Amino acid sequence: MDVRREAGSEGRSGRPRPVLVEIVAYAPTIFYHCQHCEVAFGQTGIGERLHRDQARESLPENLRAEFAQVADWAHRLLDRHGRRIQIRVIDAASLQGFWKSLRHGTRTYPAVIVDGQECYAGASLAVAELEIEQRVAGHDMPDHEREGG
Repeated sequence: MDVRREAGSEGRSGRPRPVLVEIVAYAPTIFYHCQHCEVAFGQTGIGERLHRDQARESLPENLRAEFAQVADWAHRLLDRHGRRIQIRVIDAASLQGFWKSLRHGTRTYPAVIVDGQECYAGASLAVAELEIEQRVAGHDMPDHEREGG
C-alpha cells in the first residue's frame, strides 16, 4: 500500500505540509563521545574546540568550501520560506546518501531532491531553487485554485 501523500497535501494540522528539500552532499563528520565524557569536555571548555577541529579536518578544503556554499544556500532558503520548507542534509558518503544517489541516479554532488521526486545534481542550485519556489507557491494556493477550479 502506498501511503505517500501528493505534493501540496495537508498535514494533520490542516496546514499544507512543508516542501521537503533533501540535499545530498559531502558533509563534515563529527564524532561525539559518551554523554558523561561530553559533559566533562564541555565543562572544561575543550568539547567545542574538539568538535570544531573535527569538522574542519573531516573534509578536504575544496569539499569544505562546497559544503559552506550549500549551507549558505540552505540558510537563505530557510530565511525566505521559513516553515513552508523542510531541509534535510544527507552526507553523500553515508548509507542513506548512497541509497538516495542510487535511487535518483546521481553521481554528482551536491544533489537536491525536491519532495522526493525531482533531482537536481551539480553546482547549479539555481535550477533547484526555481523548482522549490514553484512548489512553495503551489502550497500557498487554496485547494480550489490548485485543482484548477
